Amino acid sequence: MKKKQFFILLIAFLSYQMSFSQKQFEPDTIVIFKKIDGIDLKLHVFYPKNKKENTNKTAIVSFFGGGWMGGNPKQFYQQSSYYASRGMLAFSAEYRVIKKYKITPFECVKDAKSAIRWVRENASEFGVDPTKIVASGGSAGGHVAACTGIIDGYEEMGENLNVSSVPNAMVLFNPVMDTTKEGYGADKLKGK
Repeated sequence: MKKKQFFILLIAFLSYQMSFSQKQFEPDTIVIFKKIDGIDLKLHVFYPKNKKENTNKTAIVSFFGGGWMGGNPKQFYQQSSYYASRGMLAFSAEYRVIKKYKITPFECVKDAKSAIRWVRENASEFGVDPTKIVASGGSAGGHVAACTGIIDGYEEMGENLNVSSVPNAMVLFNPVMDTTKEGYGADKLKGK
């Protein structure tokens, strides 16, 4: 019985520690990058501490994981805070997910491309070099980040397609790359 109580207390303590540590990573601001079907998609922005000194910054846009089903930008708050501490402008991006919006992974990719394009279009406002934009993500977020760089098409209608949605580099954490039946997500991609 004491062993069980110990583990319950340990789990409670670790949960508290995790929630406390997450609270120390908060974005400096949140901006809307896309409006679609009555939905405002946002970028959670982490400014570098030396933001006034550096006007030629690299930007990194991170996409959360969750099997395209769910998740939120808080997943990359800690990494975004770290990137900002190293002089980068870090964005943790929202994108539509299947459970909430009844969409497919293809719309997730469109949203990711929209986010990269928006950062490039607004680069001068943030002091970002438009040739130094990185796409990042984990799991399904790694998939949508990778697709911004390697998949043609899936651009949102009505956006300025003269501005590229292709990042200059990618940082991918355990990305979903094999979407065949042997990999992950074939059922969600419906044979495409």
